[in-house]
Amino acid sequence: MILVTSAAGNTGRIVVDFLVNKGLDVLATDLNPAVHDLSGIKASETGDLTDLNFLNYLLSKVDQVVYIPPLFSSEETLIGKRMIDIAIKRNIKQFVFISVIHPILTSLLQHVAKRDVEEYLIYKGMSDQLPYTILQPMHYMHNFDPKKVAETHKYQIFYDIKSKVAYVDTKDIAQVVVKVLSDPKKFDKGTYELVGTPAYSPNDLVRMFNQVTGQRATAEYVPVIDFLDQIGATDLYFREGFKHLAASYTKWGLDGNSQTLTWLLGREPTSFKTYIKRALNLK
Repeated sequence: MILVTSAAGNTGRIVVDFLVNKGLDVLATDLNPAVHDLSGIKASETGDLTDLNFLNYLLSKVDQVVYIPPLFSSEETLIGKRMIDIAIKRNIKQFVFISVIHPILTSLLQHVAKRDVEEYLIYKGMSDQLPYTILQPMHYMHNFDPKKVAETHKYQIFYDIKSKVAYVDTKDIAQVVVKVLSDPKKFDKGTYELVGTPAYSPNDLVRMFNQVTGQRATAEYVPVIDFLDQIGATDLYFREGFKHLAASYTKWGLDGNSQTLTWLLGREPTSFKTYIKRALNLK
């Protein structure tokens, strides 16, 4: 059975759906009780990944792990390291870590946390022969919600609307996860950058949206503090992480190369326009 953490989140839901559709047994876990509503799963558990007893329980039930870290958790590094330790103790046959593109970037809190987990996983892979694969997705397309833009005619974003960031379709990531889990030996000790598109600014995204839909939506910058207040984010670490994100994207942007993802998929990655059409059920 395959454990998927953060399974009720945007990425987790899609990964679970792809695994279930392949006929694989999934134990899905999340803090969010909505995890129990996921279709086709073998089992589900709600709980806190900072609880060692809960981690031990989860890993006693499975032989493969897809570790999707909780979003902007101050204890993310500790969670990842303890999961790796328990995976070794439980003789887990494959540990797939959904990390992030360019974890060496120190301007981003969530990248630094994942860098530390990657380092620990690599060391433990060597010292204890834990089979692992590290996947490093680019910024997800699902952060741009075509339905909301269609309703409001604007795309509100917390960094400079001229700064360029590359994207990847979450469904492409899920397809790679399925492939990696199907052949642990082939992908053992591999680290793969998963980039789907060239770098686009929020203005570029809205321009493509308008080309696809015929609308006249606009990109609108919202100061990060206002953005956080709008989404009801009150956790201090979450807010600090978003501030780092806004500052880094505004100053540097974020990009990468799509060749590795193209090779893993056996096709071109999903384009941003294709993502928009799919989200809005357009031909």
